[in-house]
Amino acid sequence: MTHLLRTFTLLACLPAVSVSAADGEPPFTREVQGKWHVLTAHCGNQNIATGSRVGSLVTVTADRLTWNDPEDAKTPLVVATCARAAAPDDPKKQPDPNELSSTVRGSLCPAQDAKVAARWRITETGTLLALLEIAEFNGNRNGTYSGAAPADVILICQRPPVPAMFKPDAKADARRLIGTWVRLAELDDANTARTRPDGTVEFTADEFFKRGSKNPNVRPHMDGSWKVQTPQGDRGRIDLIFRSGIEGNQGRSPSLYSFYGEELLLIVFPEGGWAKDAVEDQSRRQPPEHFGSDGNRNMWILRRQAKE
Repeated sequence: MTHLLRTFTLLACLPAVSVSAADGEPPFTREVQGKWHVLTAHCGNQNIATGSRVGSLVTVTADRLTWNDPEDAKTPLVVATCARAAAPDDPKKQPDPNELSSTVRGSLCPAQDAKVAARWRITETGTLLALLEIAEFNGNRNGTYSGAAPADVILICQRPPVPAMFKPDAKADARRLIGTWVRLAELDDANTARTRPDGTVEFTADEFFKRGSKNPNVRPHMDGSWKVQTPQGDRGRIDLIFRSGIEGNQGRSPSLYSFYGEELLLIVFPEGGWAKDAVEDQSRRQPPEHFGSDGNRNMWILRRQAKE
């Protein structure tokens, strides 16, 4: 769809295309101001955007980001009132181009009016990612944009409303999967900083190829075969049989997926963490119980590539 070509999804990883603020610009420049719709959000290694929160509204003004609670109109999930952060004292440290200081309130915040940090990026696919601290962060953050810590929330959003989730249908979905998909975002252990969001995932009739480029001749980072299985509740189920690319044991990775309309696809796949008896006996490997990314599960957020 034409409007999806202009999708914005808040996402980390590509400094070359992120928007850098000049002196005197507001915390949120014009490129990011307006309405957004949540594709996923992670905090403490858990997906906190399921059910009605998928497609929920995020509004951004010059100095404030608000994530509205679709089930409680009176109490937002997070309101971050922001200012440009001061430059670091150490001249060797390169700050994020959109590093902010913020004061946060909302139902996700352990303490109201906590003074913490925030940052945001826009990628060339049109997608935007925001990292909001909801509490003071202590420790070593694993990556620039990570939802692993309980103090961090990653919001990945797009401009247009998110279509309703399709009811899984193994036969129809097997046809729907075939094609090339642009990665709007990828969470590797709830961390976007490890990924290359502007590459592709291609599904042929029986194989898949993940590439870091839209060039179909580039050597894939991951590849293997696939087969759609009987759905698991409201999620589709697919076996990705890896030949290469995952950190743990290659072979069968029983995974979950959801289509939101014809053009948007989310897949969660395990890359390890199997019980000891499932390492060798791949039939014992089970699909994830939860639809999100953590220490053993990754997530692809994919948009069907437009035909040229």
